[in-house]
Amino acid sequence: MHDLVIRNGTIIDGTGAARKKMDLAIDGTRIAGLYKPSECKGAITIEAEGMVVCPGFVDIHTHSDISLLSCPLAESKIRQGVTTELMGNCGGSAAPLVGLARKAAQDHAKDLWVEVTWSTFDEYLLRMADVRTSVNVASLVGAETLRLGVVGADDRPPTDDELARMNKLLADSMIEGAFGLSTGLIYAPGCFAKTEEIISLATTAASLGGMYASHIRGEGRTLVEAVMEAIQIGRESGCRVQVSHHKATGEKNWGLVEKTLELMDTARREGVDVAFDVYPYTASATALDTILPPWARDGGKEKEMERLRDPHAREKMMAEFPNRDTDWENTVAEDGWTNIVMLGFKNAANKRFENRSVQSVADELGKEPAEVALDLILDEQLGVGAIFHEMSEDDVKRVISHPLSMIGSDGEAEAPYGPTGSSPTHPRSYGTFPRALRRYSIEMGLMTLEETIYKMTSRPAQVIGLPDRGAIAKGMAADIVVFDPERIRDVATFDDSHRYPEGIVHVLVNGQMTVQDAEHTREKAGQVLRHKVSVS
Repeated sequence: MHDLVIRNGTIIDGTGAARKKMDLAIDGTRIAGLYKPSECKGAITIEAEGMVVCPGFVDIHTHSDISLLSCPLAESKIRQGVTTELMGNCGGSAAPLVGLARKAAQDHAKDLWVEVTWSTFDEYLLRMADVRTSVNVASLVGAETLRLGVVGADDRPPTDDELARMNKLLADSMIEGAFGLSTGLIYAPGCFAKTEEIISLATTAASLGGMYASHIRGEGRTLVEAVMEAIQIGRESGCRVQVSHHKATGEKNWGLVEKTLELMDTARREGVDVAFDVYPYTASATALDTILPPWARDGGKEKEMERLRDPHAREKMMAEFPNRDTDWENTVAEDGWTNIVMLGFKNAANKRFENRSVQSVADELGKEPAEVALDLILDEQLGVGAIFHEMSEDDVKRVISHPLSMIGSDGEAEAPYGPTGSSPTHPRSYGTFPRALRRYSIEMGLMTLEETIYKMTSRPAQVIGLPDRGAIAKGMAADIVVFDPERIRDVATFDDSHRYPEGIVHVLVNGQMTVQDAEHTREKAGQVLRHKVSVS
């Protein structure tokens, strides 16, 4: 007699193997085995006739580092079938916190009603374990967090001693459980890092068996060069490389992914372990102040705000916006103000601008859009976000169906209530995995369900280094999703973003029923997953 049996479901085991109709048995936190229908019995039985039974989805690219402490039920993630999140992406992680990195974390955490009580990576993971969450959590170390803590916010290379300190913090964090390194090379101070600095850090990550994930230096006109840099870092450091949310932004750059996919295929044949993740949307989201040239962000928040107050500095910024040939990747020149939609306002007077384009607000106020953008960035003390409608559906289809792709949301654990529900968000936080299944697999037929689920489960688990997650097999962790292939779909939209998907019927995390009949049980059975160091 097993603890729990899921009967008569169509098993898609996460490995890419063909589906089969079997019963799944669970004992405690582990999968006990697969059986022919009616061959085993359970103290609890779940009927799954007509349903797909698959491993819980492993979200390889998330930003839930602080939001999970505020929203531990992880509503937006668990209800779309995500059972494991890899945090610490795009160069920013919740630990280790030294120097200016602590102040940056405190500023972010304050908006989510979280108090920063930790410094080391171990202390952060202990805090996460103490809070308990509905999903399993793992994390990378952000190179920008290291740089901000050791070098500061200035545009300068680290000294030899500083680089050694950054490598020591990274190594300590990996020994304490981090799975590797990430960079965000469009953000300050990450954009100030030279390739050699990143190779040094990636070499440390590789030596301890970790990975390197990168929001590369450019995703528009410099996309090809940026992918080449990521491959170079992998080749010279020996680290496996994950190119984050791969895409080509700006209409003039659509189609460049054909070249970058070819580059990565070639690099793999040459021995570089490179792959990528993608979300199933044609819009990205990040802080609005990323539209500013790097020189305007040099020195940190206070200096950036001083420049925004300085008429001469503002005039220089505004003059650069229309110039597509700058030595930095100019989002405004690529996408135009109509395609930049603002959200996340804290100032009550600005709340009326939520989910509106910069151009529409400028038209209402009778001002130049560049002036409006700079005013609002300053008024919100750099805290306003933006959605950038900048990608081609043809490119998304090409990238998502490529054999090297994995599915990652680039979102965070949210809920329609509390601090995470106070402003619109990108619908990817609620709908990434059901959308990939419905739109790109079931409707478009770009991939079989087996292939799509592989990209969501065992493949990302392998890349991260989670040997007991991502597949249905005896002895594996009992992270399970039961979904209705006829009903599964995303419901969240850009106009109405805080909406749960349909068709996710049951979700088990470590053998515990966390979503039952499409409702959250308030179970918090997620585990803090720690990297086990292997020295190369």
